[in-house]
Amino acid sequence: MPVQHFSFFTDGLLPGQRQLTDYTVNTNLDDERLWIPFGPGVAFQPCQFNLSNGGFVVILKAEPGAQMPPHFHSTSVIGYTLRGNWHYLEHDWKAKPGTFIYEPAGEAHTLVVEAIDTEPAMILFVVTGGFIYIDKIKDGNMLAYDDGFTILEIARKHYQSVGLNAAVLNGLIR
Repeated sequence: MPVQHFSFFTDGLLPGQRQLTDYTVNTNLDDERLWIPFGPGVAFQPCQFNLSNGGFVVILKAEPGAQMPPHFHSTSVIGYTLRGNWHYLEHDWKAKPGTFIYEPAGEAHTLVVEAIDTEPAMILFVVTGGFIYIDKIKDGNMLAYDDGFTILEIARKHYQSVGLNAAVLNGLIR
């Protein structure tokens, strides 16, 4: 994962532009343009950017053979598997469609989709704060950081690069 460069924390909206109403998001898991690259074999579709706490909600897609870098979260995370299978190298459970997961703050792990799997894993993740990439699980050193602000920046750049209307993302900011 590359380190995201930013000089200050902002959602780019002027005062009064952030919406406070209910909203819906119609994801399209089969439209490749909507998948925002997030590392080798990993992409996401955003559902919300909660910039009050740096959180975000995404559907993460990891292709067979993909592995996220080791990381931990500064706050708790909730996940729900929509498609495919995945697991953490550090645990003995395997997630399949319908698996719910609660991750406590500070628990380091490495998300993996086995190369033998026949389809990508798709997981809805509700992340309530930032997460920190580390070089190794035990006594790891910080490599990079992501949160709702950096994820929004990545999403805006992707939307612009593939000709999607990046202003649509502003409706996901809360």
